[in-house]
Amino acid sequence: MISEQTLITLEFDRVRKIAANLAVSTLGGERISALAPFAAASEAEQCLMRTTEMIRVLTAGEFPLHGLTDCRAELAEASVAGAALAPESLLHIAAVANAAHEVRSFLLKRKQNLPLLFEMSAAVADLKDIAKRIDQAIEHDGTIRDEASGELKHIRQSIRGETRSLEDKLQGILHRWGERGVLQDNVISFREGRFALPVRGESRASVQGVIIDQSASGATVFMEPLETLEISNRLRQLENEERREIHRILLELTALVHERIEDLVTTLYALIEFDEYYARGRLALRWDGVNPELSDRGRIRILRGRHPLLLERMKDKVVPLDFEMLPPLRAVVISGPNAGGKTVVLKTVGLFCVMAAAGLFVPAAPGSELPFFAGIHADIGDSQSIESDLSTFTAHVRHLQEMVSDENPQRLILIDEIGASTDPALGAALAQAVLLELVRKQAVTLVTTHHGTLKAFAHETDGVENGSMAFDEQSLKPTYNYRPGLPGSSYAFEIAERVGFPKDILQAAREFAGTGMMGLEQLVSELSRKIEEYEKLRRESDLKLTEYAALQKLYTQRTKELTRMQAEVKAKAVAEADVMIDKASRDMEAAIRDIKKEKASRDVVKQARETFSEIRETVEKKRQEAVKVLEPPAPPRPPLENPAIGNRVEIESLEGIGTIVSLQKGGKRAEVEIGGARLWVDANRLFAAPEETKSKRSRVEMKFTLDTQYVSDQLDLRGKYGDEALPMVDSYLAAAAESNLKLVTLIHGKGTGALRIKVHEFLNGHPLVKSYHDGGRNSDDFGSTVVELN
Repeated sequence: MISEQTLITLEFDRVRKIAANLAVSTLGGERISALAPFAAASEAEQCLMRTTEMIRVLTAGEFPLHGLTDCRAELAEASVAGAALAPESLLHIAAVANAAHEVRSFLLKRKQNLPLLFEMSAAVADLKDIAKRIDQAIEHDGTIRDEASGELKHIRQSIRGETRSLEDKLQGILHRWGERGVLQDNVISFREGRFALPVRGESRASVQGVIIDQSASGATVFMEPLETLEISNRLRQLENEERREIHRILLELTALVHERIEDLVTTLYALIEFDEYYARGRLALRWDGVNPELSDRGRIRILRGRHPLLLERMKDKVVPLDFEMLPPLRAVVISGPNAGGKTVVLKTVGLFCVMAAAGLFVPAAPGSELPFFAGIHADIGDSQSIESDLSTFTAHVRHLQEMVSDENPQRLILIDEIGASTDPALGAALAQAVLLELVRKQAVTLVTTHHGTLKAFAHETDGVENGSMAFDEQSLKPTYNYRPGLPGSSYAFEIAERVGFPKDILQAAREFAGTGMMGLEQLVSELSRKIEEYEKLRRESDLKLTEYAALQKLYTQRTKELTRMQAEVKAKAVAEADVMIDKASRDMEAAIRDIKKEKASRDVVKQARETFSEIRETVEKKRQEAVKVLEPPAPPRPPLENPAIGNRVEIESLEGIGTIVSLQKGGKRAEVEIGGARLWVDANRLFAAPEETKSKRSRVEMKFTLDTQYVSDQLDLRGKYGDEALPMVDSYLAAAAESNLKLVTLIHGKGTGALRIKVHEFLNGHPLVKSYHDGGRNSDDFGSTVVELN
């Protein structure tokens, strides 16, 4: 269970408010405002998949929800038989009916690409007949159209005719009374729903008419002439008939709504649900969010995560968070300077988990993974209460008591400054005991601290790891980058010195802190500097590797181009050689004929022919050398017959020589050791190694077409150098992934640790690697590395 107070602590209420403002209607906004985590992961996953479809729609255009209004009160009124809704109320209902029709039509055309949203549209009734009837009867401003009924049209035509007659009559009377000088003003007025003329007060007795109204001073009276009374009365009667007909039309329209009241109510709430997903989709696009994979294995992997509220305030200036917790790791102790971002890490992880459980996309990079937590506890900020007589520490302890009492294994615990606000030694001891209990209960726990004791505890305890926020020692400013596995220094004295704190007091403080504490802080600080230097070297190395790859690509292109040019030159040489031979033959035959004509001796002719043959052989030899370049490749070698253990073989799609170490299926499959790796391959992929080929160090270069179903789950790299081990690792990971292996072990030995470092650097960021850690039951075997593949 996740309490509303926890949601507020993690600022989920502010996320809901932002999302609510993105809905089309107030109804959708209300629904989003009440958003809470789902009870089951399957519900959250379905919600995320529906949101994915809505994002697809919004990326291409808009979803047709315009016109959706809150007509719940109108529908409640129409549910009473015999009710007559006001025109404006009927227009609201017509707008909802029109929106329903547009949504149904939109999704029907796209049901193949939007199957989940189309499935939701089953609750949307076809209400086009209601919308059409109301729109035909009522104008957009709420007035009833003449075409609403034949009777109304007839009545209004009569009203317009009587009105014209009345106005003509009044114009004549106005002219006559004006000539007599009894009018205060030469205009026709409209008072109390009747036409009247403004007569001077003192002249009222000199004209015949009925007083309708008078001015405040009594100087003007508004009189309806007796001559127009009959027309006015007929006009009043027609207006009454008009009102009765309008009422009848409204009764008829309301009855039509009443007949479909259940469909209307169901459709309204279905459209509200569509509006909710509309807001979810717009929120995901606003924050460039992704659909997080909901893990059932307690894995947290946040890639370039950005806190939503920081995004709202800082936009692209937010420093992204990369955070990972993989079993058996259950608790992380985060340390570092004040205002360095420790609390932001807690809130980001907590808020992301709440958002994922509520079916919301999170602002992170693809590949992010979050567990579905049934319960989340967060103790972040000051919870002291004067009214409840609670101190900060007492409130903190109460929260800790609730956390350790919760028996739900699928829960996330977030504690800011654990063990603070009391004696540091006792607070740290309490914090260690709480962490041990939470780890025992398999709760995923993140805490922040400044206690050096807790940093040492995290280093020594199974299932617990240090983490820290990086700090720029040159500027003494936080970088907000999270560093896993390393404790952080508080930099209290350095920050104090930077702001101008008295040096003598700082010196005294250092003496009070003692050599042990200062030594630990200096060690952490020195380690941070080393890491920064290493990161700089790694970045430079990556740049060099990029340059090398570009040069290698250029070299390959140039080599291919030179090979092509060489082939063209030699092809030209062949053609020229053929021409040369033909010409030499013709010249020689001509010379022989001349010799014969001159009756040269047989020896001279023979010598001439021998000279010609030598010329021909030389030219032909050159031509054959050129032809070799243009000849097609040799046909493929037949596979090895009757493979036996100990045979030296070559494998299709691999470079290097291997040895058969075992056979299966009557010799149809063979296990071959090549380059330190052992692979199971079909025997028809094996070829006998050439006799003259001597054993040499092999480099495995696998292609994904290789049948690697039986790849071993271990690769022995011991005795290899980094430059020969890394290609082996790369090829082995490809083969293991193709064989659907999830966990493999790289055995590199301990030695100086240089090979282990190179292997870890290579695994970091490898596209096939999800995670890796040292071998052994407690990840304490530095001679091997366990790799989890995607």
